Amino acid sequence: MEKEVSCINSRAIIDYIEKHNNGDCSFLLDDLDPEIDTLPDPEIFLRDPNNWISCTVVSKLLKRARQILNDETVAYKISRYAVEKTTLGYAQGIIVKAFWSSKMALKHAQKINDKWNRNKKVEIVEAKRNQGIVRLHWNTRMDVSKDICLLNKGAYTFMPLVWGGKPLTLEERCCYFEGAPYCEYHLKWSPKNRFHEIFSRFFTSKSVLKETIREMEADKRIIKQKYEEVNQLNEELSYKIKQLLAIQNTGKAILSVLDLKQLLTVIMNILSNVCRINRAIIMLVNEETKHLEYIHGVGFNGPIPEDIRHYRVPLDRVSNILARVTNTGRPEYVPEVKDSRLRKENIVLSHSKPISVFVVPLITRSKVIGVIATDAAYEGGVPKETRETLEIFAPQIAIAIENARLYSTLQERMTELKRSHALLSRAEKFSFLGNLAARLAHEIKNPMTAIGTFIQMLPQKYNDEEFRKDFYNIAMEETTRVNNLISELLDLVKKRESRFELDDLHDLIDKMALLLSPQSNAKNIEIIREFDPGIAQVKMDSEKMKQVFLNILSNAVDFTPKGGKIEIITKDCTENGKPDNVLIEIKDNGKGISESIIDKIFDPYFTTKHKSSMHNGTGLGLFIAYQNMRDHGGSIEVKSEVNKGTTFILTLPTEPSPELTSHENKAGHATPES
Repeated sequence: MEKEVSCINSRAIIDYIEKHNNGDCSFLLDDLDPEIDTLPDPEIFLRDPNNWISCTVVSKLLKRARQILNDETVAYKISRYAVEKTTLGYAQGIIVKAFWSSKMALKHAQKINDKWNRNKKVEIVEAKRNQGIVRLHWNTRMDVSKDICLLNKGAYTFMPLVWGGKPLTLEERCCYFEGAPYCEYHLKWSPKNRFHEIFSRFFTSKSVLKETIREMEADKRIIKQKYEEVNQLNEELSYKIKQLLAIQNTGKAILSVLDLKQLLTVIMNILSNVCRINRAIIMLVNEETKHLEYIHGVGFNGPIPEDIRHYRVPLDRVSNILARVTNTGRPEYVPEVKDSRLRKENIVLSHSKPISVFVVPLITRSKVIGVIATDAAYEGGVPKETRETLEIFAPQIAIAIENARLYSTLQERMTELKRSHALLSRAEKFSFLGNLAARLAHEIKNPMTAIGTFIQMLPQKYNDEEFRKDFYNIAMEETTRVNNLISELLDLVKKRESRFELDDLHDLIDKMALLLSPQSNAKNIEIIREFDPGIAQVKMDSEKMKQVFLNILSNAVDFTPKGGKIEIITKDCTENGKPDNVLIEIKDNGKGISESIIDKIFDPYFTTKHKSSMHNGTGLGLFIAYQNMRDHGGSIEVKSEVNKGTTFILTLPTEPSPELTSHENKAGHATPES
């Protein structure tokens, strides 16, 4: 709403209508402006001369005044009434009375105008001893009306009454509201003799002084009243700020405190400080037994009594206020317990002996999960502010409690899950050991059967040199096979702690490739190395990484056709400009791995190989490589296409995590388990 007209004008309109309409101003003040309509008391605002309103509001007031009194000239009459009956603000009164004559007032018309409105400019065309001409140039951007013009006519006509003069004569020669560019007033008044002017000056000054004192006393009372109102508003504001801070703290508790016992203590401390609660209990619903159960309380002398700690209320006992609030979801206040229907023998009431009781439900997700009950032990009952604050906090508290309960349930389920996982892990170990024993028996039985067969035939064919030579070769080969199987089995079960030391990664890969060179050279396989020169030494367990590279390269050599190639590529991966991981890719152009079995290649004892000079297809090589990469905090992946080759992708951290090295630091140089 624009500030265009002083409320001294609206006060005059209201006073006039009250006087001439039996004190009824209802139609006058309804639906004036959204800003005014939302005020607690619009009339008080419109009566305060220190306030300002828009021309639109003044036009509405004057139009309604015409309709109420059925008088087209009511605006003119209101002006006279204002001058004769309405007390001006003392500042405005000083300004008007100080001019003490029509001529002096006319010369300062713009100054007087600016004290009451900003809707026009005043042009003084002529100002003589007993006559003058004034032009009013209305602001076209403001919602002025003919009624406002009449209000101004009355003001000019009856202004001399302020300093004890007579009304002047006003003739409007042209009017803005009838198409002219401005309103032009021709004014005439009776001239005063010299003695009367001097007397008027003296009288006016004295009159101004008396009225100023009178107005200042009235304003002093208003200022005192305003001060008390502001002080009360400050207290209310301070209380609201405390409420907001408490809401903020409750929100923090919801996010940060998940232990239910600790959470309830925090909540009660907040409510005690903000709501001035001396004693309260929280009861929560037990869905299984359909009871309210005590969960937390404050304000009792000493420890919580045992019978209150074990207090339970069936939800179907509607005569109990706690159960009733839980069922209805509506708060209840009993201002006088002694005159109420509450059962005075109730455990809680008999302990606390309250004057009044207030119970508010804890609701979350449209469901009541419990109640908070507080009381007052002194006259006056539970204050209204306390009750209102509790109702504001109750949903927040309900959410916090529900979150804590869900967290507690989650913890219990996590504990059960860990227990189940431990049992499952134990079952898997037993299954693994059973599978291990069966495979071991199978793998050892075959070579031992071959050796046993030759031993049985040896007495009859001892002199057969060719038989002895074949027997020797087969026996040695099968013995080597059993030995390799047992070695890999020991690598699997005799797991030792990792020993991390700086070592040259590329040199380690070269050594493993050299170890396999007899097999790769025999098949005329080209081994291509693309090493990143930016990779320096890497902290790793060299023995475990040797097993990784030997197993993967051995597979690559076995499955790469004659004249094929194997590529070994290393890359320095960085994150945010800092070295993070080393990426190692080992590619072959062999027959590849089908989709049906690629997810099984890291399982123990899974193999597609038969005999080879280095491995006999025990199915433990890739499993051990996988475990060794995990021991480094790294990973191993495989990509393959049938008849196009296979790529193993190893991700090796350049610096092992503290969790992996903590065992080494604690144990020093760890020894293999027996």
